[in-house]
Amino acid sequence: MGAGSIVVRDPDYYAPVCDHFGDNHLPAGINKACDPIDGCTLCKPEKIVYIDELDAEDNCSQRLAKTEPYRKGNLIRPEAEWAGDGTILMQFFVPQPEDVAAVYGVVMAKKMGLADPQVVNVMVLHPAEGCFVEVKGKVTFDIDKTTLKIPEKEVILPEDELRAVVKKLGLKVVAGTVGEDEHSVGLREILDIKHGGIEKYGVKYHYLGTAVPIGKLVDAAIETGAQAILISTIISHNDVHRAQMKKLAELCQEKGIREKIILIAGGTQVNREMAAETGMDATFGRGTHGIEVVNAMVKVLKARGLVS
Repeated sequence: MGAGSIVVRDPDYYAPVCDHFGDNHLPAGINKACDPIDGCTLCKPEKIVYIDELDAEDNCSQRLAKTEPYRKGNLIRPEAEWAGDGTILMQFFVPQPEDVAAVYGVVMAKKMGLADPQVVNVMVLHPAEGCFVEVKGKVTFDIDKTTLKIPEKEVILPEDELRAVVKKLGLKVVAGTVGEDEHSVGLREILDIKHGGIEKYGVKYHYLGTAVPIGKLVDAAIETGAQAILISTIISHNDVHRAQMKKLAELCQEKGIREKIILIAGGTQVNREMAAETGMDATFGRGTHGIEVVNAMVKVLKARGLVS
C-alpha cells in the first residue's frame, strides 16, 4: 500500500534540528545541526512558546501562580482536578423519596457552606426507607498547615529489643471482644502470627472470644498470670465503647491489680487520645498492626521499671 510513497531527499537536504528521521546533510563546518539557530527546541526546551502563554490574562503561568500556595506553600484545600480546587464529595442517607432527596442534598450542601453543590448520584435503597445521596461541591476556605496540631509519631522500638523483652518476661495477655459485640476479625489479626500479630513477637495469648464480660477478662488475667488485657470494642452507640474501657480500668483498680497489668483497647471508633480519658495504658484505632501493640506494652513495662 505504501509503494511509491517514499520521496528520496535531495543530496543537499538540511534541517537545523539535532534529532530527526532520516539523513540530514550538514553543511561544511557545521558539527551540530542546530548550531546555526543557537539551539533547537529539543536542546533548549525554554524556547518553546505554548499557545496559552500568548494570552497575558489567561495562561499556564498565571494559573500556576494561583495554585502555588497549595503546591509549595502551607495552605491546604481538598482537591479533585487541580491543586487547591476545593472539590469534595459527600455521601449520606436521606429518609425521603428520590425527588425530595435530590433537592434536599443541594440545599443541605449550601447550608454547610459548599459552593456550587451538585447532586451526582441518587440511589433508592428501598421505597419505604429512603435514598443514598452523593453531592459534589467546593469548600471556600483554606487551612494553614502551620496551625494544625499534628500528633507526634509513635516511635517503634527495634524488633530485636521487643522480642528480647517479651522473652525475658514470658509476656502473656488475655484478649476478647467485650460487651454485646460479636466482632472478632480485627482482634484476631492483632493476635495471630499469620496476620503479623503479637504472637509473631513471642507473646502468648489466651483468646476468650466475643461478647466477653469485663469481669471474665479480669478474672482470666489473674488466673493465668497475664501481664496485659487486650479488648476490642466496635459498637459505639451511646459511647458504649468508652464505657467498656472505663469499666475495665475501674474493675482492675478494685481488684488491686491496676499497677500490675497493662490495659489496651482497640476498635474502629477508638483513637490514641482515649487512653488518658478512659484509664487505658494505650488505645488503637483503624489500621493498627501487631508490632504497635507489642511496642506499647514494652514501653509501659519500661516506664514501670519492670524491664531495663
